[in-house]
Amino acid sequence: MADYYQVLGISKNATSDEIKKAYRKQALKFHPDRNPNDPTAEAQFKKVSEAYEILSDDNKRRTYDQYGEEAVKSGGFGGMPGGGFSSMEEALRTFMGAFGAGEGSGGGGSIFDSLFGFDTSDEGAVKGTSKKVSLTISFEEAISGTDKEMAISNHVACDACDGKGAKSSKDIQTCPTCRGTGQIYQSRGFFSMATTCSRCHGNGKVIVNPCPECHGYGRIKKKQNVKIHIPAGVDSNMRLKMSGYGDAGEGGGPAGDLFVFITVKPHDAFIREGDDVYLDIPITFSEAALGTKKDVPTPHGDSSKIIIPEGTQNSKLLRIKEKGFPNVHGNGFGDLLVRLNIETPVRLSSKQKELFEELKELESPGNHPQKSSFLDKLKSFFS
Repeated sequence: MADYYQVLGISKNATSDEIKKAYRKQALKFHPDRNPNDPTAEAQFKKVSEAYEILSDDNKRRTYDQYGEEAVKSGGFGGMPGGGFSSMEEALRTFMGAFGAGEGSGGGGSIFDSLFGFDTSDEGAVKGTSKKVSLTISFEEAISGTDKEMAISNHVACDACDGKGAKSSKDIQTCPTCRGTGQIYQSRGFFSMATTCSRCHGNGKVIVNPCPECHGYGRIKKKQNVKIHIPAGVDSNMRLKMSGYGDAGEGGGPAGDLFVFITVKPHDAFIREGDDVYLDIPITFSEAALGTKKDVPTPHGDSSKIIIPEGTQNSKLLRIKEKGFPNVHGNGFGDLLVRLNIETPVRLSSKQKELFEELKELESPGNHPQKSSFLDKLKSFFS
């Protein structure tokens, strides 16, 4: 007579988890797909499956511990009238149950998939479809942040049946085809295969009286307003993720997500580069030569004073710290860079022309260092 505890290599005080762990190890070792054309391995596979069938059930284990192997066999537990499993299919069904659907990625399900190619995942729970929307905001809204409201059409859980798809809870029954496993098991000699049940699509449950509102789908399409928070500092081509705002899941699965793709309208004067902002302002010859002070606008709606030094050259950049865009991740502010463009006067009056002529007569090489340097380079080229 077999000692089921010895067959699995465990003590009589083993816990349920220890029993399952020991069985998985032995079952994988002796599985027919890993030991083709080996009757000994097949017999041992049936034996460890038989041991697990008894010891994993508290009532059967208690009977076995009190009265021995014959007591559980004579009772026909686990489809074993007369002793042992009547077929390899029954042993394989026990194997599939021990490597049941819905366990974590570190559990038996993933090992079973990789060794034998079966899919024991919980196909009933499906995450809802994620959605994508595009949103255009102004330059000012991007720098300060804003809240927007959009109307979107989503599949949401049916209120009438709470997403169950049935008129009432009693109208959801165990699938008679797969008996609630969600899988159909077939055995051809030493080759075994599991396929998704075509009647319940892997759910293990069937709806016998569908909800009249959603017709059994558990979801309905509904238009709803969604408030979208736009954080300060967003830029074009950034994507905001709103978890759970996509379509409702199926079979108890989580809702999908809503992805908001941002476009920021360009400003008439300010030009953004990263978190920095550029502003071109024109100044006169006199202001550039003599120097001056100016108030310049900032993207935040206020103004800052800049000092234009005497002898300023065209395209000179003046930096105003932390007057650019806020960093969208909260890492401070960019700067405002003011580019000075010296504007040549047009439509001069007679008096202005006279003064410029006089100025030209008074100019010396020291007044124009860039011009002098350029002429020196040309001299060396032609010498």
